[in-house]
Amino acid sequence: MRDKLLFLSSLISFIFLFSVSFADINFNNLENKKVSYLDFFLLKYESALMRKAGVLSAQMFPTRVQYSNIGVRVKYLSKKNEIHTELYAIMDKNRYSKKKYNQKITDCNQVRNLMFYGRTGYSLFRQKRSADLSTDLMNRRFKANFFQDVRFTEKEINFLINNMFVKVTVFHPINKNEISCSGKINDYELK
Repeated sequence: MRDKLLFLSSLISFIFLFSVSFADINFNNLENKKVSYLDFFLLKYESALMRKAGVLSAQMFPTRVQYSNIGVRVKYLSKKNEIHTELYAIMDKNRYSKKKYNQKITDCNQVRNLMFYGRTGYSLFRQKRSADLSTDLMNRRFKANFFQDVRFTEKEINFLINNMFVKVTVFHPINKNEISCSGKINDYELK
């Protein structure tokens, strides 16, 4: 019996020591892996967009289209040297099953504007493009929102912004139709 207990305790000790050293090897390997700064930025950029998706959730006093779900996908196309962002916004089913509403191109632009710049860029009642969100202001806000704590030079930041594109798709949950708009990240209006 004593031999069995000794053997069992030796086996458990061996397994424990082997698993700890195996874990150390894996963590050491992970610590020594190199990640490109572009990959780091893309991860940070996508996670920032996912955090900002809450800005499109339902408002207590609706002043724009209400959304229930937001999807974000960021892709780097190495052959074109471009970063493509896809935003998917699903209109609130409860609200738009009772209300007849068809999506407009302004809805696409507002989704982009709210996600990237924190403003709709349109007047409240007439839904006309307002001057409070100029291209210059869009560039400044984009830099402040997505390049904070990232060590890129001004030249690199401008290069990235000039090679970033966005496509926004707004889905109607009842009619099962959609509207899309796309363009450069800092275009005054997406088409």
